Amino acid sequence: MATSNDAAGHACVRRVPAFAQLDPALQDALGALAMPRRLRRGTVLQRAGDPPAGLFVVHTGRLRVERIDTSGRRRLLRVAGPGDVVGEHAFFTGEAPDDHIEVLADAEMCAFDRAGLRRALTVHPELALGLLRVQSRRLADAERRLALATVDVAERLSAYLLDLPATPGPGGPWVEFPWAKRDVAAYLGTTPESLSRALARLERERLIAVSGARVTLLAPDRLDSGSPG
Repeated sequence: MATSNDAAGHACVRRVPAFAQLDPALQDALGALAMPRRLRRGTVLQRAGDPPAGLFVVHTGRLRVERIDTSGRRRLLRVAGPGDVVGEHAFFTGEAPDDHIEVLADAEMCAFDRAGLRRALTVHPELALGLLRVQSRRLADAERRLALATVDVAERLSAYLLDLPATPGPGGPWVEFPWAKRDVAAYLGTTPESLSRALARLERERLIAVSGARVTLLAPDRLDSGSPG
């Protein structure tokens, strides 16, 4: 008889794109290994330098993933949301993690014990392929961000807006910032002030219209041209 923990584990597995296409029986086996956790905002899930804590799949809520440099300054790497996986680098390598992970909004997640999941990966190598796809997408995203690091903030912002899921609207497709603007600025490698100036510039050029967290893309083709204005 399935328990509530089993149901939560299976829900987490189904939310991960890399696992969604697995055979249902394999999803069940993976879900049975999942340990549901509920964490309040502000809880630290993982500290840089701590022993590896396991692999985590976000079911609801958001997690802030940061890298802390030698001077103690934090740099936002990403904000993980439903379906995202965190802790995979330390899981695979067994090394102390470099990332600091904190709960940004009350979260439900599934934790996978390193020993148990590694045994499952040995028996079912297709699970490893799924996690490899997650890592590959993460690497591709990092490469895109690295390529954009040499262009101005408005161009970085344009690329970021075009990557967000858009909803059709009467004035054009619109997107919504998924995070606070200070976090968007950190993700783009700039300051909140520079981000505000870039938004104002794109508005002046009638490429976008901003209303709170919502941004209407008035001229997506021009945003995609590689050099706004």
